[in-house]
Amino acid sequence: MKGKNILINFPTNIGDTILALPVLDRLKAEYPQAKITAISSLRTHEFLSKNNFIDEVIIFDKHWPIKKKMFFSLSLRGKYDIVVDLKNSLLPIIVGVRLRTPIIRLSSRNINLKDKYIALIKNLTSEKRKELVRSDFSISPEKKYRWDNLKLPPSIFISCVSRSSIKNYPYEYLKIVVQELKAKYHLVFLGEEKDREFYRDILSLDNVTDLVGKTDIIDVFYLVKNYAKLILGVDSSIIHIGSYLNIPVVALFGPTDYRITAPTSAGSLIIRRKDVRCAPCKKSKCDFNYECMKIPHQEVIETIRKF
Repeated sequence: MKGKNILINFPTNIGDTILALPVLDRLKAEYPQAKITAISSLRTHEFLSKNNFIDEVIIFDKHWPIKKKMFFSLSLRGKYDIVVDLKNSLLPIIVGVRLRTPIIRLSSRNINLKDKYIALIKNLTSEKRKELVRSDFSISPEKKYRWDNLKLPPSIFISCVSRSSIKNYPYEYLKIVVQELKAKYHLVFLGEEKDREFYRDILSLDNVTDLVGKTDIIDVFYLVKNYAKLILGVDSSIIHIGSYLNIPVVALFGPTDYRITAPTSAGSLIIRRKDVRCAPCKKSKCDFNYECMKIPHQEVIETIRKF
């Protein structure tokens, strides 16, 4: 059966949603004529709304009261042929469809999240299908002109700051890396406006393009797709975008579990401190002076040079 209406319940966070995009691609390849509806969070709504494979986006707020959540779920009954739930909720049962992701899920805790999501649709897609399409995101002509007008050469994109400061690559290490790389490569820095305080004078160095605080997630997708030759970053949404677009990524991992969110694009590598016993701790606070993120700068430089 080639379902005409597919409902995908995406993860709440933007990073996990990017890791789930291969699920969307496989469903589109299997059911090219289907109408695809995405359930988004408030955080991911704009991002999913710009995706060219998604026909409709509806918002679910996890902070709603139970009664409103049930009303929302029941309102979806009878509208879909296939329900893909990437949150492990009871939504597929409530919606009442036969073709759905499994309710009982037994898998290793250490499996890459992208692979975990793909495994959920194993019964809905063909194992023989090898050629996959990849989704894209619409960008306004004005923004496209703005970014293209920068005339960026193929560049190394750098994002070494995370919303969780425990994952940041230390400034003094990063500056040495940048000083070495900028002599040979053009560097583009991405991040939020608040990250300027972390990068400081790095952003004003020669052969560096400063886009910190100047982009949204759709801009980042467009820039990485068209101008990145490699991405250097910590565990964040930007390395996941690079991985999804099959761009090489050098990912710096410390407190988060590299086995779960490591990039999977061709040639990508992770660097971590194997001599720090407490990593990955998966904690939001550090009692050991962020030792796991003090990755030797020379190791980072040499790894990038290998590419």
